[in-house]
Amino acid sequence: MPRPKGSKNKKKAVVVVENVDERIAAAEAEIASLTEQLKAKKAELKDLNKAKAEADRLAAQQKAEAEQAKLLEAVAASGKSIEEIISLLNTEG
Repeated sequence: MPRPKGSKNKKKAVVVVENVDERIAAAEAEIASLTEQLKAKKAELKDLNKAKAEADRLAAQQKAEAEQAKLLEAVAASGKSIEEIISLLNTEG
């Protein structure tokens, strides 16, 4: 004698719905956690980009100061005044 159609499935359906509800709640909790982690990582990235920009600016400033000092040393070593060097550059250019 065959079993009545759907008699066992009804009990499983209730268990499956409860399992799905638990999984939905777990997924929502995980999304909330990941959202907080994403916000924290974005803030960290913003701070790192600011620090890198500041370091790049300082490196460029130090390089410019070093080049300026090198030029002043070259002018002093040449024995000519700055006006003489400027007029020399103007006549050659």
